[in-house]
Amino acid sequence: MSKNSIKGLQITVIAVLVLLTFQFELGMAANLSNLPSPSPFGFSFPNIVNALNQAGFVTVFHTILGTVLTILALITLVLALASQIRSVQVFGVLGFLSMALAEITGVLFVLSGFQNNNYSHGMATNFILTFVFYFMELCFLKPTPKTKAG
Repeated sequence: MSKNSIKGLQITVIAVLVLLTFQFELGMAANLSNLPSPSPFGFSFPNIVNALNQAGFVTVFHTILGTVLTILALITLVLALASQIRSVQVFGVLGFLSMALAEITGVLFVLSGFQNNNYSHGMATNFILTFVFYFMELCFLKPTPKTKAG
């Protein structure tokens, strides 16, 4: 992988980490707000949108940013796999998987009518794992210092 490609991957991972910070703040604001308690419902896009709208703008924005982050994680995964650096590939895969699990548990939390705290906990746990995995990926993307001979 070229130096420019590595630099692009570094920038992408940094963007993910910055957006994850905003995602954390939005998630905390949503968690501390007075979420509605609709009855649990089956998967249906209109029902999910309706439940999120009832929960308020912060929750809607948290959901949108989570989806954007998952798409960005997929892009980062492709770049990491192309890097041919084993540690970057491993943490790229782990970062994407934990991001996808955070998204899935978020959808399940909404489907539970914002009532199943195990799904909320799943979002939080996968968030911290995602942050750690992308931080580690960034660490492995740093070039090793060259030592002088003699």
